[in-house]
Amino acid sequence: MLARVRPWQAVAVASAVAVLAWAGFWYLALPRFEVCRAVAPAPAGCRVDARISAAWVWTTIVAVLYLAVVVAVRVRPGEHPRRSVALGTVALGVAALYGLWTVWQAGG
Repeated sequence: MLARVRPWQAVAVASAVAVLAWAGFWYLALPRFEVCRAVAPAPAGCRVDARISAAWVWTTIVAVLYLAVVVAVRVRPGEHPRRSVALGTVALGVAALYGLWTVWQAGG
């Protein structure tokens, strides 16, 4: 049995996961160094070309999953479909973690 979660709580958790994921993607992708060390995988901010394209892809994926959670919450405001919201939030979290790993690996 799923715990009783209010719609605003589900949206708040999904928003926090999405914002943290986007911040992480772009922290890894944007250049911060003048000279990068020759190590594999490259440190955050090196290999900008590969990491920026990966960050755009995962930003889009997380945005679509976030919108799916918000839509699932708004389908029936009185009694939102808990199972859909829970699965959407879990999928959002998994996508965020896998996206961070993928953006980090794109520099290697």
